[in-house]
Amino acid sequence: MREAIIIFTRVPIPGRTKTRLQGFLTKDQCAQIHKNFLKDIKKTCEKLNKDIFVFYTPEDKDNILKDILGEKCNYKIQQGNDLGEKMYNAIDYVLSKKYKSCILIGTDIPYLKKEDLSKAFKILRKKDVVLGPTEDKGYYLVGMKKSNKAVFENIEYGHGNVLDNTISSIKNANLTCDLTNKNVDIDDKDDLLYFYNEITKGRISENTNTSKFIINVIEEYKKECLRLTV
Repeated sequence: MREAIIIFTRVPIPGRTKTRLQGFLTKDQCAQIHKNFLKDIKKTCEKLNKDIFVFYTPEDKDNILKDILGEKCNYKIQQGNDLGEKMYNAIDYVLSKKYKSCILIGTDIPYLKKEDLSKAFKILRKKDVVLGPTEDKGYYLVGMKKSNKAVFENIEYGHGNVLDNTISSIKNANLTCDLTNKNVDIDDKDDLLYFYNEITKGRISENTNTSKFIINVIEEYKKECLRLTV
């Protein structure tokens, strides 16, 4: 069965990615943590032995993504006027290449597991759409067997309950839907602190690219806070 994974990402350029972390991290650090996200996510995706597409923005003149993810992925520039249209166009393009189903994932979920993706593909064997919920009422994953623009229309991304609003759109389009496992995405300083605690308590591996970065950044931050209080 031909199935594909879409990694949907910005090119990790300093000052143009992970901007909600700026202030706590430098612009260069924001780009570096994004690179670590990509490395860890690709490693997880490769465990499923599916074809991998990378839809990115803006134009990657320096081949930054190929340096991180390698030459084997299929690279395409995102097309569309807004996030919903860009996601739809990416899914529509991949499914037009005769894939049975595909899932699209964002890159703010570096602790994504193989089981999260496997469950999503399994759901698509019976349902029209699969979503992967995040703790902040959004979603990190959306998958389909047939592209349907209705899933992405009239959704105000980044505000409100995006997950529930998307589920409502799916139901209004007379499509079936189910959820794969929930994940926590990394958007701001509090998320870094949360995952630092999870790592130090042994609940998350300290050996991933993202974990090593978080440990280093937070321990430097704690040292600086201690220095300022002395």
